[in-house]
Amino acid sequence: MWAKRLLTLSFAASGSNGRGPERLVPLRGPAMSVSQLPPAIRDDEKDRLLRRSEHNARAREHAAKVAGHNESERIKKRDAFRREDSMARRTFVTSLREREERWVYKTQASPFHEDLWATDERQFFLNIHRNKELQKKEKLANLRQREAYDAIRRRATAEINELDELRAERRFNVQSRKHLKAMKDVNKTNIRAAKVIEDRNKRAFDKQQLALERAMSDPCLM
Repeated sequence: MWAKRLLTLSFAASGSNGRGPERLVPLRGPAMSVSQLPPAIRDDEKDRLLRRSEHNARAREHAAKVAGHNESERIKKRDAFRREDSMARRTFVTSLREREERWVYKTQASPFHEDLWATDERQFFLNIHRNKELQKKEKLANLRQREAYDAIRRRATAEINELDELRAERRFNVQSRKHLKAMKDVNKTNIRAAKVIEDRNKRAFDKQQLALERAMSDPCLM
């Protein structure tokens, strides 16, 4: 710290003997010349001040070179830092984008993309509606099954009644045929009996006619 202050400051003597209190003079401008020295200063003091001035000038020149070098290095470091920072930012943004794309791809099938409560509630009401529809379909199916059973039973009952009617009609037809056959047989018998009686009456009439003719032809009766 003090070395730097010595490089940046020069000491100027005050007083006639040069041993009075010293004051700090900033190291600015070129080296001090003899004409700039106070006339009351001795020669050896002048030489010392001139050497110090030259030393300070060289120190200022070196400090300027060091400052220029430091400034150049600072600018280089600053530019390098900016480039590294820009590259780091681009790398970070690229990496962040890649991570986001990777996680978006990995979480495509994730259920957390939508409101699970709303989905569950919607599914709940959908199940209620579906159960009502199933109950309606089941009731309708039972009703149709009952109607089909009733229709089959009525048809079976109607077929049974029809069979009974057909059987009764068949029995009536059989009985009618038997009665008709019996009547035909009776008619045939009556016809035969009538024919026999007619033949018998005819033979009796013929006998009577023959007897009458004989009687009429008998001379005794004349």
